[in-house]
Amino acid sequence: MVPYLGIVAWIVLVPFFWSIVKRTPKDAFKLGLLSGTIANFIGTYWLVGTLTRFGGFPIPLSFIFIIFLSAYAGLAFGIFSYITTRLGLFRKPGVLSVLLIASIWTSIEYLFPFLFPYGITNSQANFLSVIQIYDLFGIYALSFIIVVVNVTLLRIIKRFTLNAVLPAPELILSFTLLFLTMSYGYFRIFQVEVEMQRSPKLKVGMVQANFDFLAKTENQEKTVTDKHKEMSQELKDVDLIIWPETSIQAWFSNNSDYLIVRGELGVPEMKGKYFIVGGMSFTPKDPDAEEITDDNIIKYNTAFLTDSNGIILERYHKIKLLLFGEYLPFAQTFPAIKQVSPATGDFTPGDELDLFVIEEKGAKIAPIICYEDIIPSFSRQFVDKGANLIVNITNDAWFGKTIAPYQHLLISIPRAVETRKYLLRSTNTGISAIIDPVGRVVAKTGNFEQTNLEGEVALMNGSKTLYTRIGDAFPIATLVFWVGFMAVTKLRGKDFSQSA
Repeated sequence: MVPYLGIVAWIVLVPFFWSIVKRTPKDAFKLGLLSGTIANFIGTYWLVGTLTRFGGFPIPLSFIFIIFLSAYAGLAFGIFSYITTRLGLFRKPGVLSVLLIASIWTSIEYLFPFLFPYGITNSQANFLSVIQIYDLFGIYALSFIIVVVNVTLLRIIKRFTLNAVLPAPELILSFTLLFLTMSYGYFRIFQVEVEMQRSPKLKVGMVQANFDFLAKTENQEKTVTDKHKEMSQELKDVDLIIWPETSIQAWFSNNSDYLIVRGELGVPEMKGKYFIVGGMSFTPKDPDAEEITDDNIIKYNTAFLTDSNGIILERYHKIKLLLFGEYLPFAQTFPAIKQVSPATGDFTPGDELDLFVIEEKGAKIAPIICYEDIIPSFSRQFVDKGANLIVNITNDAWFGKTIAPYQHLLISIPRAVETRKYLLRSTNTGISAIIDPVGRVVAKTGNFEQTNLEGEVALMNGSKTLYTRIGDAFPIATLVFWVGFMAVTKLRGKDFSQSA
């Protein structure tokens, strides 16, 4: 991805806002829906290939599905356009209307059930001084500020093209928010760096074996496992070795004490090392069943913590499963649905946020799998339980040589800043990375290359961030603000469009 392309976010909404200013609410909704559909399709075009490779969908059906998925995500734009034009907010000058517009955008971005919960704020990952406020109010606070700036720019343009009033209050608001945000950022970066230097260290290594998705099958389980073991032998000076999601293709009973693959240890015997390994596990539906088959087990996408003797010390079952990849909705109730996408898995979500604790190293690890790293609540809840390191294991091979692995890395960065913990991303084909607690990608691999990644991380045991303690209180507050405004306006018997 182009470095610092995120600067566009501070102006990109201006044409969209301009286009709906004089529209009726109904027409604004249509225009917002169209704009959102196009924007989301451009951002997630790669899902066509992913659904074809991963889900087994025919290409035409995949394309149609992505159009519908983009239109569904575009509804968020449509809803925003309808509400803001219904209230006449873009036609009303002043700070109150700007705050209402930004609040409506922020609350919709937070509440709308996106398949991939990304937002305009994720474009800012390269601007370290700006993103530090994540540890106060989370990612949505920056979305709010970006919208405020865009509305202000819109009103500046109107001042010179339509001879409108100079938006002095809006300018003061924008400059104040930016000044406070950047001042806090510079101060906080220095403060966190001092804490990083004083914190205990852990040496880590990640194995990126670079197996294409067609090569990672149960028939190739020994080949895949042996390659990870071989590459791990090169990581002689680390304490913890991390393998990516489903790096072992064998199935393990949840009663298993050892990670054994075809009669051999699943990890290399390297004295004093610990391993985090992605694999698959199961629990029989009927513990008394005479025979275990594919139909009578509950399947999990699992991360294991083991020592160098292959003893399973901890395990975590993935909670947030990938729709159309790891499960099909209603497939258990209507088995015929499976015929639409026979390659889709039938995994069951876990229900516990289990920490991986390595007492002798002082590590308390939050193990998150696949795209759980783009969901703020996962990392936050793990850290609230005491985690001092976040480890994400994933397999982005399904995205192919597209922009998606770069997007995945970009939108995972806020997790480190929100919680002030190191984030390690161990991927099958790339991009593996070490992200420090101020959001810097201090080391990373290329995409689709076979390599190891080594580094040293600080185990941050300081006090919890405000965001860790209060969660997404900010976007909830923006919802209360604008809904409260509507309620009060209605109780006064005024028309919304006359009272902004």
